[in-house]
Amino acid sequence: MLAEFLADRGEWAQVMPGARACLFSLKEGPASLPLRLDPLHFEALFCLAGAVTLTRRDGVALRADARQVLLLTDLSGLAGARVETPLEGILVAVDARNARESLNTICRLLGGLALDTGRVRRWMAGRGGCAVEGPGHWSRAAFADLDRLPHSEQARWCVWKSVELLYLLSAPERAEADTAPALEGEVVRSLADTRQYMEEHLDEPLTIPVLSRRACLSTTAFKAGFRRLYGLPVHTWLRQRRMERAAQLLRDSSLSVLGVAQSVGYGSTSQFAAAFRRQYGVTPAQYRKNV
Repeated sequence: MLAEFLADRGEWAQVMPGARACLFSLKEGPASLPLRLDPLHFEALFCLAGAVTLTRRDGVALRADARQVLLLTDLSGLAGARVETPLEGILVAVDARNARESLNTICRLLGGLALDTGRVRRWMAGRGGCAVEGPGHWSRAAFADLDRLPHSEQARWCVWKSVELLYLLSAPERAEADTAPALEGEVVRSLADTRQYMEEHLDEPLTIPVLSRRACLSTTAFKAGFRRLYGLPVHTWLRQRRMERAAQLLRDSSLSVLGVAQSVGYGSTSQFAAAFRRQYGVTPAQYRKNV
């Protein structure tokens, strides 16, 4: 998607077999992106300025702002994508087949490091093939170090950080992923239905007991199954989705900050503002002013 859009707009470098990076700065106005990404290809955008907004087929928007990393593995669930200029950043484009030997070499150099790419695929699939990383400890450190590097080293750095992010996404629950039995089809459907219910009722109190009863599962089975299928604990997933919806409302609606807070299940602006700041690094009012 972004690789095609930036084909003749940026400064490309082949960093290693199967992985190339593009340093770019776009000044022209907002533009639509082509919704094309070849199988076994993925993209990681290290956004330095501007934003990229993705619109899913269910109408939910996902936005990557400055100092965040946009990850793309599957565009089939998208209805549209746009860049908001001036957009500046570094795009890492990877052909997984051609990059396999490079990754194996890196893993050998690190003492036989193993990457559970299957877990990463499941994690991305649980987010519809599109995810935003940051702001968090990892992204803040990555961008802080990127700022200190000379221009000539930034492409190589972002490819290396993409490999590091791949490791972080694959490492935490590897033992569980290797030993746990596969989820049955009926359980997967039940969890998917419950996730959709959560999407449609973000303004309501959603507790584990209520959700597990709706999924016809014990609370333990519901929490474990949800985390396996979508890569995050239920409360973490719910908090992130509420903040993403809140950001959308702050951008696209005239609701007050209190109105936005209530629309995503918060009764007070102080609790909402604290949660929003943890995810986006600014208060809701500052976010609205910036966009």
